[in-house]
Amino acid sequence: MTQYVDTSILAAYYCPEPLSGRVEQRLRALRPPVLSWPTDVELHSALAKKVRRGELAEEDAERVQDLFRTHVSHALYEVAAIEHGDFVQARQWIARMDTALRTLDALHLAVARCRDREVLTADEGLADAGRTFELDVELMRAGDSS
Repeated sequence: MTQYVDTSILAAYYCPEPLSGRVEQRLRALRPPVLSWPTDVELHSALAKKVRRGELAEEDAERVQDLFRTHVSHALYEVAAIEHGDFVQARQWIARMDTALRTLDALHLAVARCRDREVLTADEGLADAGRTFELDVELMRAGDSS
């Protein structure tokens, strides 16, 4: 099954993190990984945050931005357009008030569900919410060897 990848996975792929090696292997095995345009915005936000914290040089962040845009333009990712039904699903989940789900995370999960995709994430909160909504979720953690 092709998986929907969230920003936590892309950040580990493009920036050195404890999960980077395993994430790279996992992404290369997907044909192609699915993401949505909010993932693009979130990745750029994550890069800016790393620069502000001194974890990444600005020039390196710009190289990552360029590389990511190149990967998207060469169709290394399938970019799923967000549709009205995705917003409705996200709103319904948030309205349940039984998770700490944030707006963009709700949209990520809705896009995955509406396209019958398993979610690949390194974000435990997103994984927990996905499981609450009975989505297939693969959580990658730094300490796991699988």
